[in-house]
Amino acid sequence: MSPRLPSGILAAGLTPFHADLSLAHDACAAHTQWLLNHGCDAVLLFGTTGEGLSLSVPERLAGLDAVLSADIPARRVLVGTGASALPDAVELTRTATQDGVGGVLVLPPAHFRQVSPEGLFRFYDRLIQAVGDPDLRLYFYHYPALSGVPIPFSVLEELRGTYPDQIAGIKDSSGEWDHTEALCHHFPDLQVFSGTERLLLQVLGAGGAGCISATANVTAALAAQVLQRWRADEAPESIQDTLSAFRGAFAPLPTIPALKFLLSRRLEAPDWATVRPPLAPLADAEKETVGEIADRLEEEEVRLPGPNAQPT
Repeated sequence: MSPRLPSGILAAGLTPFHADLSLAHDACAAHTQWLLNHGCDAVLLFGTTGEGLSLSVPERLAGLDAVLSADIPARRVLVGTGASALPDAVELTRTATQDGVGGVLVLPPAHFRQVSPEGLFRFYDRLIQAVGDPDLRLYFYHYPALSGVPIPFSVLEELRGTYPDQIAGIKDSSGEWDHTEALCHHFPDLQVFSGTERLLLQVLGAGGAGCISATANVTAALAAQVLQRWRADEAPESIQDTLSAFRGAFAPLPTIPALKFLLSRRLEAPDWATVRPPLAPLADAEKETVGEIADRLEEEEVRLPGPNAQPT
């Protein structure tokens, strides 16, 4: 099985809303296209950063349709289809697969704790069977700090053995290099992505696929330079250090509101700062910190969207 989804730099795309909290379809498509044109090999829609679990099933499906209707190549789109209810996950996954996307990223149901390996296997097994499509390319979303449900290697092995043509890869958002490195070595035939560009160079060196990162919404150009130099064997360490520093600069902030505020400032579009509850807008002191980060990005000549930026 060969993946449709490109390896490399993926932004965990932000989801823009109107002031009334409805999904802004045109802005979502434009931002996705901008990312693909400025350093991203593909874009994740409706993951954690995209506030996917704050969207209804119809909203996610309508948002995906809006993006693909904007002539964005489906294979360069990864879609978050995790849901608390199995039927919802099936509907999202089936539709995205039929649309020909590069893959689906599936977070385990997050409303139970101490889920057994058997229960976790049953969830993914039933999902794959219910979708019933040989074109399915499933990526596991290992984010135990968020979901409370780690995905053990034993479950990955069993599912890969049962569905070798549908299991495509893993996004590891554990933040633990030892775990990410073990995934790269234990599953060399799968695409292993780190959830942070801070580990990008290490992941590439271990045989992994790249990174899927929230802050790639604004650092994709730097991350792409690391990837290009690594592929050309041109010593990317200094750029990786700069990239990691920007990732660290966002660490004390609420990531999603901070990134959205930065874009709203750059695009001169106040609605871009809108987040859906339970997220909240930034405090004034946090806005000042984001402004300082934006100034540093401009000093490093990192390409950011602007009010006159063209989506294509």
